[in-house]
Amino acid sequence: MAIGGSNIDLKDIFEKERFPKSNWQYISLIVYFPFGLILAILRFFIGLHACLVALLLSHTPFIRSVVLRMLCLVLGVNVEQDNKQERDKSTRVIVSNCVTRFDYIAFHLTTDCLAHTKWDGIFPVSLAPGLQDFTQEGANNFVENLKSHLANNDRPVLLQPEETTSGKQCLLKFSTTPAEISDRVQPCAVIVERPLWANTATTVLGSSSSTDLFWFLFSPYTVFKLRYLNVVHRESEETNEAFTERMRSVIASALSVKTSSYTATDKAEYEKRYLDELNRPVLVTSPYATPVRQPSPELMRMSLQVQEVLPYVPRDVIIRDLSRTRSVDLTISNILEGVVSYTPLTLQQQASDSQQPQQPRTQQTTTSSASSPVRPTEVVFSKSSQDRMVSFKERKAKMIEEARRRYIEKKGLKGLD
Repeated sequence: MAIGGSNIDLKDIFEKERFPKSNWQYISLIVYFPFGLILAILRFFIGLHACLVALLLSHTPFIRSVVLRMLCLVLGVNVEQDNKQERDKSTRVIVSNCVTRFDYIAFHLTTDCLAHTKWDGIFPVSLAPGLQDFTQEGANNFVENLKSHLANNDRPVLLQPEETTSGKQCLLKFSTTPAEISDRVQPCAVIVERPLWANTATTVLGSSSSTDLFWFLFSPYTVFKLRYLNVVHRESEETNEAFTERMRSVIASALSVKTSSYTATDKAEYEKRYLDELNRPVLVTSPYATPVRQPSPELMRMSLQVQEVLPYVPRDVIIRDLSRTRSVDLTISNILEGVVSYTPLTLQQQASDSQQPQQPRTQQTTTSSASSPVRPTEVVFSKSSQDRMVSFKERKAKMIEEARRRYIEKKGLKGLD
């Protein structure tokens, strides 16, 4: 059976460091770097030839497969099938976990299957072996296009329902696409390995496809280990969600990892916050550092508007976020939604902060702010992740309602209360 639901925080699931933490691995990677750089450049042009060969030999599948295998060996792609005999060729839908952006290469070399990709490149998608855009006739027809392919074509389809790369600790929640197009699928567990002496992460949070491709070509070799599992059939009156969850449990059991309730959307939102945090400038407070430039009068005016609604937020935190967003509403939203981290001011700190010299009308705008400050309530965090999420939503709703009430009182819009 699969390991039960995971209590792992979203931030702990994904790789954030490309390079190894071991000292000897790091040193060996530095020694290998010039050779890897030359290898990546050579492999890039060889890869272009591989795409052209796949296009020119599209009508001779056997010769095309042999040539592609040889070229991929030069590119450092090595595919191992632990139980090749378990592959059921009558099953047209293959479902697997998603480790890298290039998993489809291993499946295409061994099964000649097609994998879906949303293609926005200037070159036709047919140049990339094993890829096809099933949304070219419209995103709303994605499932119907897959069904049409299965009905009119003998080539199997690879689906990775996580819809994004996941970490090594758990599987993300699957989409129901496999269950919508077929009642019979074959799960496959994928593991990717690289040599210890030149080990780099296959993908990291926030990395682009081009960056992952460079390190893919840079690595001496990349081993894709495919382990085909027993075919999964839909049971009587089984829903799409339940059928998909059984697929995920089978793959999780084979990988000895947990399943989580997080989705690809959750990862995308966290990835955006993570990148914003990385790109946020850090204020240097050392007495020997160059003095920080004073914020513009426009930023000061906007910070006062935010502080009128949220007086417990430090002004420097507000100004820092405003310098990035240039929007009062967006900064207030970031603070209320927890995107901006800060330590709330005490009542005494609020009073002193409101008395700092600002623009001429600062006195009258900050007096009303300190009169009835909004204070975040003390929170006791539950051990359950679901309870913590409910608690967060309640606090967020309360803070938004309190901020709205203060704004209505300030503007005299009593009819909206």
